[in-house]
Amino acid sequence: MLQKLKKKILKKKTADDNEVAVESRKGETLREKIESYTEAVTFAEAGLQEQAQEIMRAELAEAAKVLVVGYEDTFSKPLVDYAVGFAERMGYEIVALNISHVRTESTTIGPFCDMLCEQFNNKCQEGVQTLCTLCEEKGIPFTHLVKFGEIDDCIKEAHEEIRRVEFVITEPESCPEEGRVAIPVFCMVR
Repeated sequence: MLQKLKKKILKKKTADDNEVAVESRKGETLREKIESYTEAVTFAEAGLQEQAQEIMRAELAEAAKVLVVGYEDTFSKPLVDYAVGFAERMGYEIVALNISHVRTESTTIGPFCDMLCEQFNNKCQEGVQTLCTLCEEKGIPFTHLVKFGEIDDCIKEAHEEIRRVEFVITEPESCPEEGRVAIPVFCMVR
């Protein structure tokens, strides 16, 4: 890591000797996030406060998101209303997630798996239209994902793929074991 920092400090954008090139930072793991903060601290200790601030600004610039998990291929009206109101009040983006319990690697339904996945995707596109329209009306950034597998695994996977997911709002019916999910449904670890 020190060699990486040394290269960045020595690398110049222009002929001006006081300028340091700083790359875009989009760390996807906790380790990368810690390295980013360590890099910012190193720049600050070296007297390069502008570069340290740029690193911190890049980390904070990405908007926080709320993950809205529907019941299979639909989103109920109460869930949609609550999620949109919550995202609007908090200034969050919405990431809608539909989950199918059909495993794509299943051998028992192997020949029909692609057809089932395609049908599920089409139903999800129809089911998410109300949420999408409401988000557009309110000016809330919106993304839609479709995943296949167990709900816990799919939520974890979505959380790893999408940065700054801070809350999960879900239909009670979509969670196994009477609405309990193995990961926090509020203030997710970044």
